[in-house]
Amino acid sequence: MEKAAPWCWYIKLTDMSYHEIELQISSPIGYPVDVLLMVLVDKSDSSSTNVFMNSHHEELSITLNKYFIQKNSFIVYVYGLKTIVSSTEQYDRVLCSGTIEVVCPVDIQRTVILGLHEGETHTFPLLSTETQDMLPVTIHRQPPSLYRLDANVMFEKEMDFIVFVRAQNQLRCFIVNGRIFNNTFPFELPSASSVSCMVVCACRKQRLEGSIWITTTISHSHVISFKTFLSLVDTYRLYDLAIAFGTRKVTPNMRPIQYFYRNKSKEYFDMIMKQLDGEMRPYLKSNGGEQGSVVNGRLSGLFFSTYTDAMTNIPDPYSYFGPIRLYIQCLEMFNPECNLYFADFYCHDKRHHVTVIVVPKFSMDNEFCRQYLKELDVFYNPYLCLRVQCNGALTVMANMDVTVEVFYTITVNVRRALEFKHGFIEKTKTIGRGYAHPSGIPKNPSCSICNL
Repeated sequence: MEKAAPWCWYIKLTDMSYHEIELQISSPIGYPVDVLLMVLVDKSDSSSTNVFMNSHHEELSITLNKYFIQKNSFIVYVYGLKTIVSSTEQYDRVLCSGTIEVVCPVDIQRTVILGLHEGETHTFPLLSTETQDMLPVTIHRQPPSLYRLDANVMFEKEMDFIVFVRAQNQLRCFIVNGRIFNNTFPFELPSASSVSCMVVCACRKQRLEGSIWITTTISHSHVISFKTFLSLVDTYRLYDLAIAFGTRKVTPNMRPIQYFYRNKSKEYFDMIMKQLDGEMRPYLKSNGGEQGSVVNGRLSGLFFSTYTDAMTNIPDPYSYFGPIRLYIQCLEMFNPECNLYFADFYCHDKRHHVTVIVVPKFSMDNEFCRQYLKELDVFYNPYLCLRVQCNGALTVMANMDVTVEVFYTITVNVRRALEFKHGFIEKTKTIGRGYAHPSGIPKNPSCSICNL
């Protein structure tokens, strides 16, 4: 081969069966790549080998274990890494990457061109392969911005966990060594952003020679996708989107309502009356609506609706969530002893929804909401408010231009409400599946109105 340019690397791969493959890896001119990472995936058995090497080498000869290069083809993933060092952490940013397929023993010489693509086009390795056991990695999120990856397994000896993270068109990589993997990200993740990551568990079966580090993949995780929490600024931006949508008319369509209502199955209400002494107890909010909401999986409550038909002034005669509808007088739940917070603005199809949180003053839930959400004036806001009549009586007003959902954080005693005539139950028709999806339905990501 010809003399290598400073931004090119010539690498000869040799296995114990004396198959030899020469790779020319070319990166863009002038890009300060510190480390090259090659992931070699054998298509015959889905095994893979990971090779790290300092970029100051122009020519390298690497001897792999005898099980790697077979008579079939294999895939070469190459990443040009720039090392980022902070006062406490270190990780690598992927500046360029490339992929080729090599057919043994036909392709004796191949060229891998590393492109200056952004993170959306940087490819995770091992996406189309399977190992004997997938690494069971889960993500734990804690507001306002703490994210932790956890593999619920302990190894007999220390492993190297290679983590790939894609966020906001950047692909990053970091390595953790140990018998267990339970680590936070060594860099800040942007708020209100979609993130995907994958963890490769590797065993250092070949020794570290100088600046070349070779490992063999033991297992890897699926691609884990999640959305980072909305910051308080993002929540205010979402509120501004809701206000902009609602102010298309001169004044919001606020109408008086007497009841909040909630649909569930007959079995749900039977359990409440027979097993829970009539108490309808809050439970953790699902991931429905805005995926980055800080209340998802953090705040417990009960969903009630406020919407009534403009012609009949009563709720729709059907429900997506069950055939039994419970009505509770609004002022029993929403009054000056409560605080009100804006939590979400989203849609699934055509109609938009606004979620407000009703929470007792001086409660722990109120402190959580005050820290992470936008507080609304209970007497003056465009979604759900109290109006004082001339005689001093209170009326609850709700916006009908959107579906205002009330997330109520207090236990509701259904039996007592029925006994004291503060509520009643009726049957309704169901449409769709007839029950709420356990994990919630995400908001429509393509809507130009309610997405940040």
